[in-house]
Amino acid sequence: MAKKPKEKQANARLFIDSLLYKRISTELTEHRKKIGLSVKRLSLISGVTVTTIKYFESSRENGKGFSVGTVAGLIKAMKLDPIKVLPSHGGLIVDFPPKLTASKVKLLLQSTDNLKTFKPQILDLIRSLTDVARVVKPDVDAALAVFTAEETYNVAPQNSLESLITFGRRLRSLRILKDWSRADLANTAGVALGSIFVIEAGMQNPSLQTLYQLAEALNVHPAFFIRYDEVAANQQIDLERRAASMIAGDQISQVSDLLATLEYIRRTTRPSDALNDTNTN
Repeated sequence: MAKKPKEKQANARLFIDSLLYKRISTELTEHRKKIGLSVKRLSLISGVTVTTIKYFESSRENGKGFSVGTVAGLIKAMKLDPIKVLPSHGGLIVDFPPKLTASKVKLLLQSTDNLKTFKPQILDLIRSLTDVARVVKPDVDAALAVFTAEETYNVAPQNSLESLITFGRRLRSLRILKDWSRADLANTAGVALGSIFVIEAGMQNPSLQTLYQLAEALNVHPAFFIRYDEVAANQQIDLERRAASMIAGDQISQVSDLLATLEYIRRTTRPSDALNDTNTN
């Protein structure tokens, strides 16, 4: 997939001469003053530091970029509608599919409960796989592999802003539903591949322009990633369920490959191999 330079994307026009940064900074600063909030008070209710708020408000004049975490925290604290604060990126926007029916959700949850019972065996399988891999990859670490699996299983990272965790989860779900790899999204959005990894993990606070690039690539309104209302929360749940279903489908072929690999090893292993190896030594 050819990489699309961010300068060629529809949202780029919003950031010419930092216009969008200046506009949002001006709107939110004026609103803060209108409702009688001091910077210190806004900091207390938003979790955004006083220094960061002052930096954000200075963008009215200098147009310096600010992060998703900052604007999301301020919008939520002042009870504003992100859709009204953030303009559309100007590219194609695709409607979300109708939510899964109750019967499909019930089936999904039942199947998930069945799958959870296999978690101990799956971790044992990872340990066994590292033993097999160590034959030609001696540096494979079973403990690290299990730790990584556990960390992936426990999705929410520590020490991350709630808005960034939400952003990452919604981003990953939409990417999976498009059947895109992280590289596909990186190329389409014009964002570094490494950034996609850490944003999805909720461990990076990207710029507002990066938010717009990702939203345009995925054909959604930028506000979707930071909306905190019930509608957005329900859409997120539905998207994550769909993403889980797609991931499960992709794993079937991998399990089949695993079984084929085990059979290959069994068919090519002969009792005489051990004796021959001893004689060689």
